Amino acid sequence: MDNEFVVNYVEETKSIAEELTSILKNNIVFLTGEIGAGKTTFTKYFVQACGLYDEVYSPTFSIENRYETKNGVIIHFDLYRMQEEVELDMIGFYDTLKEEATILIEWADKFNIEKYIKNYKIVNFKVNGDGSRTITIK
Repeated sequence: MDNEFVVNYVEETKSIAEELTSILKNNIVFLTGEIGAGKTTFTKYFVQACGLYDEVYSPTFSIENRYETKNGVIIHFDLYRMQEEVELDMIGFYDTLKEEATILIEWADKFNIEKYIKNYKIVNFKVNGDGSRTITIK
């Protein structure tokens, strides 16, 4: 069953990230949706909800950021710049998926990652016509 939330303000995204911490913790999470839909904002608030208030930013150029929180390691990937699946092998992406951590992957839907893992969750972000966002958890 999907859970769906409509948010009008960034503060509501923060509340949803806090609420989902227990559900998403220690899982592989695909963050999907168009540019500017709220994937990185959600990640920032998720990391904060896990007890770390360092600056969280999209690893668009570094590909991977790691955060040591009081609730465990969070690994944040941004695959936007990756063009071919072979590049994922070159950066050790699939080995990282075996780590004991919460792994948040922006743009995971660009590749067929699900064929390599059994359990994952999807958090999809959609920008609505009125500027609100719909966040769906699968």
